[in-house]
Amino acid sequence: MLEALQHLDWRTLVLPAMVPIFIAVLLAEWIRLRGRGRFLLRDTAASMGLGALYMVFDTLVTVTLVALLFNWAYQHRLFTVTMTPLTGALLFVLLEFFYYWFHRASHRIRWFWSAHVAHHSSRYMNFSTAMRQSALYSLAGNWIFYIPLAFLGFEPVWVFFMLTVNLAYQYFIHTQWVGKLPRPIEFVFNTPSHHRAHHGRNPEYIDRNYGGILILYDRLFGTFVEEQETVPVEYGITRPVDSFNPITLTVHEARDMFRDALRPGPLRHRLKHFWAPPEWQRPEQETEDGFSRSPAD
Repeated sequence: MLEALQHLDWRTLVLPAMVPIFIAVLLAEWIRLRGRGRFLLRDTAASMGLGALYMVFDTLVTVTLVALLFNWAYQHRLFTVTMTPLTGALLFVLLEFFYYWFHRASHRIRWFWSAHVAHHSSRYMNFSTAMRQSALYSLAGNWIFYIPLAFLGFEPVWVFFMLTVNLAYQYFIHTQWVGKLPRPIEFVFNTPSHHRAHHGRNPEYIDRNYGGILILYDRLFGTFVEEQETVPVEYGITRPVDSFNPITLTVHEARDMFRDALRPGPLRHRLKHFWAPPEWQRPEQETEDGFSRSPAD
């Protein structure tokens, strides 16, 4: 046992070490906001169940597959990046860039949305919502977005560490306890206000504010929106799932995606269910011969 503990890498222990802090701030938030309609016990339990499924399954897939792929990429790296304060800052900025595109793809490509949707399925916004993760992330291929960092020459364990730091930060922006912060902070960083807007199903807020720690890439690529006092955020998804079962919340969108793809019709339309945006529907004038017809035809 002691020998095993000696071989543990501190970079892999960030999230486990922060679990007591996560629980403490969740309890503090509940005490502060209880009785205001900000919590529902069944919803919080579902979030924790999703988080537990994610931790177990993601760990298994990472150890058996993802780590091997990252090590292979690192063996074929273009450079060898020694970790220093400067290269650490570079890794932070690059990982945030790749996280932005992972998160944007997770909203705009149904294949990735089928995993990410579990995170948005709650109608509540509190610290427990941050735990609402999907066991399907690794199978959907979220790691694809970060493997270029290993090809560039960043040691995989440092990539995983920086991603862990990014995700740990995001736990603390899933709350209604904190209002808007000073403008310089709101301009640079992803804040509770920005992330509340991200979780909104209002038309004004859908598919906005994809950043992890920073909000600068959203400003750069035109996906930023500010939370508006005149437009209260309605949390959840546009097609709500009437369930608190973690398994149902994990698989419902993937099930629907494959069901749509298996419906008769042109192959290009059937396959498009995987890479088109989640709201995409097939043309109405689809015929049995496998071709689409416009009303003019």
